[in-house]
Amino acid sequence: MRTVQIVLNSILSKNIFEYILVDKNLHILEYSQGIKRYLEMTPKIGSDILEYIPEFIGNEDEIKKIFIQKYCLFTLETIQKNDYYINISIEYCDSQTAIVLLHNVTSITIHQQNLLQYSNESTLLYNTLNKVINNQNSMVFVANINKIEFANQQFLNYFNIPDLQTLTKDTIKIYKYIDSSIEDYTHLYELFQDKEQDIKIGNDTFIITASKIETTHHLFTLTNVSHISNKLNRDPLTGIYRKSYLNTIMQDKIKQRQLFSLIVLDLDDFKKVNDTYGHIVGDAVLKQFVQLIEQNIDKNDCFARWGGEEFLLLFLSTDVRYLQDKLENLRKQIEEYKFDIASHITCSFGATCSTYDDEEIDTILYRADKALYEAKKAGKNKIIFKIN
Repeated sequence: MRTVQIVLNSILSKNIFEYILVDKNLHILEYSQGIKRYLEMTPKIGSDILEYIPEFIGNEDEIKKIFIQKYCLFTLETIQKNDYYINISIEYCDSQTAIVLLHNVTSITIHQQNLLQYSNESTLLYNTLNKVINNQNSMVFVANINKIEFANQQFLNYFNIPDLQTLTKDTIKIYKYIDSSIEDYTHLYELFQDKEQDIKIGNDTFIITASKIETTHHLFTLTNVSHISNKLNRDPLTGIYRKSYLNTIMQDKIKQRQLFSLIVLDLDDFKKVNDTYGHIVGDAVLKQFVQLIEQNIDKNDCFARWGGEEFLLLFLSTDVRYLQDKLENLRKQIEEYKFDIASHITCSFGATCSTYDDEEIDTILYRADKALYEAKKAGKNKIIFKIN
């Protein structure tokens, strides 16, 4: 009974967030459907966030620091919106994107009032606890140092566990899905206590929160934000990865001491396309260029947009002869392709390979970028390799 009440009090201190994604100019990129209940009118993509959350007015300078200072956070607490009281926070996603999170604290209060009156009724309390946690969109579980003792239905479904009894008898170690170096659930709590961080479990991205119930137990929530993460990792024009995501891939390869090759691609004289035909045609050319590259690379190759007409390719091979053949094929495909309106365009390539010398990402990127510069200087439509 004591444990059940402890868990109940902890669950009631949590709730699910609605979100709005905004760009550097505070224009709305995307929002969750539930956000509408807190706003005076339905948000429009591309409109200014200040139209819908005027409480941010006067704090624009503080908010814009978020795009400069990673992990920076701006918060407004207990704001009344329609019939709700909510906490509003806006935090860094990447240098171009921030996420506004709205936390409904009204519902927490209602849950506390409705549920705690039954605190002396053990059966009803236990059933109410199950109802609360099973209605969460997040996965919720409670663990002592070595073992999970409570979990909601979302958790059981995700890990294909038939019921709570099976879970409590099992020695499933969820922390090993997150990082094999984590020792136990206390260690997991120490890593994520009193803060929200992104973690990966398989192909999914979660926001994890961890809080202490008492000295022996901890409460964890895992909120699946894979759809948001995927949006943030993708270039909105071309649909391929952003450079920030490619950086993550390279960092993982360096950490695992796996060699790779990095190629910087830059469309030659692309400014003339925009100046002659306009940016709409220029955007169409970039999309066609991306499709052409994707048709001629393997599924294990990683293709990303750096910005403008500059792109990045990551290959897992470091065989220079193989890479030269592969890049020469790409160069010819681009040179011979007939783009709509703009007709024929060429591309220059700067290529390099990583080493076992514990190089930083910027060092590898600098070497590839320098090779690209030499390809441009040599007359464009060229491939230059810089091995070291």
